[in-house]
Amino acid sequence: MKEKRFKITFWLVPTVVAFITPSLIIFLLEVLVGGISPVDATKHILVRQFAPGDNLFLIALIGFVPFAILIGILLPVSRTLTGRRVYCVLVGGILGILGVMISGHVSIWYPLYGGGHMSSTAVVGFLLIPFFCIPTMLAGLALGWGVSLFPWFRKGNEQNIVNASR
Repeated sequence: MKEKRFKITFWLVPTVVAFITPSLIIFLLEVLVGGISPVDATKHILVRQFAPGDNLFLIALIGFVPFAILIGILLPVSRTLTGRRVYCVLVGGILGILGVMISGHVSIWYPLYGGGHMSSTAVVGFLLIPFFCIPTMLAGLALGWGVSLFPWFRKGNEQNIVNASR
């Protein structure tokens, strides 16, 4: 049962983060930079989820690409590493993706709420951001794996290995 819970976590957490991130960035920009009330910002975001020409769900779906790759990498990794070590790799990969994704989305959306000039081709960035996130995700995975080698994260792995071989 414990093994299934890990597998669900490994696809559910990246999926939720992928689909919440673009809307959360817009919400924060509307409230903090644009001076819009949180209630109105929430209404704007909900209306724009499937709106033609302003489809936030489609932006999130395109942004899901590096998270899908992360899920694909975590499936075999979860069979070789155990417990805390896999969580380190998961967190490292997510942080690697978010580092580029957040800065990319903010740089595209900020002029709209901050009063700057928004380029007419800025939306092309939404197609490129996911692919720029892949190298940083790989670096985050490597960093997470390195952190997982610390003794505290390795603690208890012997028992998990014994239970997995039964």
